[in-house]
Amino acid sequence: MKGISRLRPQGLDDPLLVEVMRRGGHDDIPLWRHRPKETLGLMARWRELARVRDGPVNPHRVQIADLAATTAGIKALACAWGADLVGCAALTPMMIDCKADLPHANIVAFVVHEDYGKVLAGPRAIEYEAMRVYVQCAEIATKLAAHIRDMGYPALAHHNGAGEIQAIPAMHAAGFGELGKHGSLIHPVYGASHRPGFVTTDLPLALGRPLEFGVQAYCETCNLCVSNCPGEAIPNDYELTEGIKRWVTDVAKCYPYSRLRAEYCHICVDVCPYVHKENGDPVLKQTYKRYMRKRKKAGYKAPALFPEDEETVHART
Repeated sequence: MKGISRLRPQGLDDPLLVEVMRRGGHDDIPLWRHRPKETLGLMARWRELARVRDGPVNPHRVQIADLAATTAGIKALACAWGADLVGCAALTPMMIDCKADLPHANIVAFVVHEDYGKVLAGPRAIEYEAMRVYVQCAEIATKLAAHIRDMGYPALAHHNGAGEIQAIPAMHAAGFGELGKHGSLIHPVYGASHRPGFVTTDLPLALGRPLEFGVQAYCETCNLCVSNCPGEAIPNDYELTEGIKRWVTDVAKCYPYSRLRAEYCHICVDVCPYVHKENGDPVLKQTYKRYMRKRKKAGYKAPALFPEDEETVHART
């Protein structure tokens, strides 16, 4: 199946980032240059797993008599390995990079949630948590694809180390939530504080369907991510794609804060009401209040390290 979605190139392969760097007088990417060795070690792990995305398929295929039972077994395995949500969908061209052609019919999507408590330790701790979860997703995808190949069906892992999947359409089709104003998929419990992994396969599966619970209407009047974005990169106006509202982030305004500072910026996700209020979790609500007090002290639109936590952050990461 030939893909139709354009995946943004990463790092110095992205001409827009290179142009923003030129305009700002940068000859490297500060976020990368200041990453601690422990974070770099996590990134090395998912690159290592990229070498084992695929493999030989068992010639003795397991015959699928019960789609529901087979799908439940796949989901149970992914959850046993650390996934918080698992869903299945028919693979579509919109889910696939336009440069890729995948010979599979279905996709298994899953997410692992991030520990929201890390917001209290500042951007370094938030970034480390994101990288840790990305590695866990890579591990799960690798093992799940290998298991499906052992069942006699082709299966390819997609994760942060290597992949051809456009995450938002795949997660939406798998039933994980709705697209929010900040550009991430929002789940009723985890908000957008999660990271995904995928396996494309020909294994027959019971397919899910999109989950709607009011996010897109909510985002039309909520301005928390808009008002807290340091680069003022999140628009109020949206466009429609296949009936889905899409608020398209101005990436050129985002990059000076998400790439061209020493610290990680995750503010739009961390202030979203679906991670700290709409899920009704009192602990997360209190965490958010403490987080905003710290951000007020540091400057609401400044994704700087919280001064009193800097030593703790470096010790942790």
